[in-house]
Amino acid sequence: MSKPSPEPERAPDSLVPPALRRDLETSRQLFEGRAFVIIKDPLSLKYFRLTAEDHALAALFDGRRTLAEIRAAFAAAHPHAALAGDAEALTARAARFAGELLLAGFLEATGAGARAQLERARSQRRPLTPWGVFMRMLFLKIPLFDPDALLIRMERRLRWVWTRTAFMLSLALMAAALVVFVVNFPRIAPSLSGFLTLPNLALVWALTLLVKVVHEFGHGLTCKHYGGEVHEMGALLMVFSPFLYADVSDSYLFPNKRHRLLVAAAGIYIELLIAAAATLLWAVSQPGPAQQLLFNLMLITSVWTILFNANPLMKFDGYYMLTDLLGVPNLRDKARMCVADLCRRLWFGAPTPPLLERLLPRRNRAGFVLYSVAAQLYLLNITLGIALLFHHLLQPSGLGWLGDAIGAGALVSMVAVPVISFMKNEIAALKSRPGGWRRPALLTAGLAALAAGLLALPWRITVERPVLLRAAEQMPVRAEAAGRVVEILARAGAKVRRGDLLARLENARLAAAVTAAELRLRRARLELEQTLGAEAPAAFQQARTAVAQAETALAEARRQAARLELRAPQDGVVLTPDLDRLAAGSLRAGDTLCTLAAEGQAEVFFPLSQRQARHVRAGQKMELRAASRPGVTFTGTVAEDAKTPPAESLPPNLAATLGGDIAAQPDDKGGLKPLEVTYGVLVRLPDPDGLLRSGMTGTGRLHGDRVTLGAALWMRLLDFISLDYRW
Repeated sequence: MSKPSPEPERAPDSLVPPALRRDLETSRQLFEGRAFVIIKDPLSLKYFRLTAEDHALAALFDGRRTLAEIRAAFAAAHPHAALAGDAEALTARAARFAGELLLAGFLEATGAGARAQLERARSQRRPLTPWGVFMRMLFLKIPLFDPDALLIRMERRLRWVWTRTAFMLSLALMAAALVVFVVNFPRIAPSLSGFLTLPNLALVWALTLLVKVVHEFGHGLTCKHYGGEVHEMGALLMVFSPFLYADVSDSYLFPNKRHRLLVAAAGIYIELLIAAAATLLWAVSQPGPAQQLLFNLMLITSVWTILFNANPLMKFDGYYMLTDLLGVPNLRDKARMCVADLCRRLWFGAPTPPLLERLLPRRNRAGFVLYSVAAQLYLLNITLGIALLFHHLLQPSGLGWLGDAIGAGALVSMVAVPVISFMKNEIAALKSRPGGWRRPALLTAGLAALAAGLLALPWRITVERPVLLRAAEQMPVRAEAAGRVVEILARAGAKVRRGDLLARLENARLAAAVTAAELRLRRARLELEQTLGAEAPAAFQQARTAVAQAETALAEARRQAARLELRAPQDGVVLTPDLDRLAAGSLRAGDTLCTLAAEGQAEVFFPLSQRQARHVRAGQKMELRAASRPGVTFTGTVAEDAKTPPAESLPPNLAATLGGDIAAQPDDKGGLKPLEVTYGVLVRLPDPDGLLRSGMTGTGRLHGDRVTLGAALWMRLLDFISLDYRW
């Protein structure tokens, strides 16, 4: 309604505008404390919003009154209106407004002049640019059928859904599902390992289409329940992916704000119901295709709903709910206008145009600015995240550049194009203002100097990633003799001292050897006693020698038997889990009972990408926060240079699907192979209190090379667009 009519500014008072159509439907509502009229065109099924004053002016167009008569009638009825005291301005406004209403289809275009004006307006429309055509293809609506009669029949059978009892039951179902979700959360992380595989993503895409069909029927049925009409359903091609849409614009006419909110929230509500049912069924189902399908459905209808549909920063259901709650229609457009107006006033020193002042919100414009910035950043973040996902999924097939192209296109369309368009318009407007260049020139020069100074500041490159702890020095405890395990004293995680007994074995042969040696020693001692009184020194000496030999044999037999007691070779911590599984089992000579880790020292495996590895050197510092000790910061030193062979396998805890940040896929050996080249550095970490254990995970922050802030930002940009670079 803001486009100017091709009618000249100074119109003759005798001009008679066409009459306002009588079949238009209206609804009076309050927005921002001001009265507005919502108008529905029953032929085109389009909806418009006019201020109460504009609607009063439009109501005077009856096809008989001249502009002079319309001006007089409006001034008499609205003496406090902004233009009531200026006859010439009010006449010009009425003429322009008549042209706007005619182009919108609100006036009866029966006269030759009106038809000629419409033809001129159509001929002046500029064709879409190639970029405009591309953007329209990304979000293309294709009407398919009129669902009104179908929705009437469905609403009659489902009317109980909108009762208080049904609502309370659904809340109970959602609460139960939330409890089950929290209790079973440890099962969810392992299930994510197969979520981002291409076959599963195809299933996710198909499920999403089905869910969105139910979602849109939820909107349509709720609109019908509260008295609205739904005359259009069709296919919405959103980024070349087909979805169903339902046109529930008739809810704009609802005078009750609660009913409008319920129509907007119906899709979210029904998806949360599906998520609750899927969660409960998933929790009790057995592993298999059905459980994976329920898991996918649970994520689609919960995560998607929270991140997209219910989020007011994106122009989906949550956005329309927020506009109704605040009473601010076209919230995003008004927020963008507030940002542009703020930039115009601060940067160019230009006042707000009167026509724009009428469109901007009256209060809390700073809040609108913050909303616009947050919405744009969130949308950009989501788009870049999708681009990064495409890059990782398509990288193995050599098509990762498609994800890079999506990301670059997002930066151009969401950042560069709006900024360039704004600057072009304002620079063109500067030509009509004497001395208008001084303020923006000084501000630009000052900010450029400030930016140059900031970019020249020193900056230390830091890398923060999930890491895995390992024992710095590990010593296996091996069986020195074969035997059956009769007792295990060691436990995983227990601290032991050198010489502590860890396990005891049993060997019948060694036990028999000790018994035989003891019997031989006893017999030798008896023979020695019998020769004590004899007069044969040779016999006595022979008996003493036999005793000495028997004692030596017994000592050796006992030494061999002592090898059946497995003791700690050093102070340390037992690493091997579940040692009880060896109870009543057997160990051969050389078999490992358990592994001990030296106390006071730990080792961290820190994964690095190719670009990150270039800035890491031996001797640099690293800070660690272990997941089990979030309040304690450990400091270590890089022990080995980053230029080690690329890792061919990845510890599961570092994979993106299990809480890490490295994209990986299963390999032929049952392990995980990183999708991109991944190096690893080892960091020595003092642990005098013995708080760290091998296998723990945490977050490590490694302090790398020093560069300028500008160089660091440039490298971040190159990292994002996946360009290789050398210094």
